Amino acid sequence: MAPQYPAGGYGQQPTYAPPPGYAAPPGYAPPAGAYPPPGQYPPGYGQYPAYGPMPGEKSAALALILSLLLTGLGQFYNHEISKGVIFLIVGILLSALSFFTGFLLCVVSVPFWIYGMYDAYTRANHYNQALRATGRPPW
Repeated sequence: MAPQYPAGGYGQQPTYAPPPGYAAPPGYAPPAGAYPPPGQYPPGYGQYPAYGPMPGEKSAALALILSLLLTGLGQFYNHEISKGVIFLIVGILLSALSFFTGFLLCVVSVPFWIYGMYDAYTRANHYNQALRATGRPPW
């Protein structure tokens, strides 16, 4: 008995699309209607939903603005109370010392104030990432 070969025989070009990043073989045309045109959704599917913020998320911009107004307020907003108290006390002490020394300590107080804004902004983003990943506040 002779072996049975497929209808088209062996050694023919495959009829499926090449992997991403590879050029299509010469003379290849994808099957009609197999893929939606680029930028369109498959039939029967609408646009993907845009999810809003999760309940309990912190606004990084608001944390930054609060720390801009007074060092430590952004940390309070992020529920980092002990850090907020430390930032607030150190910020007030540095500001008072800067005032009484003829603003010579501004070299220290201004970078500390900027760091407080940076810390509040990054910690709010970290809080949101942890909240989305676990579903509960990280601290």
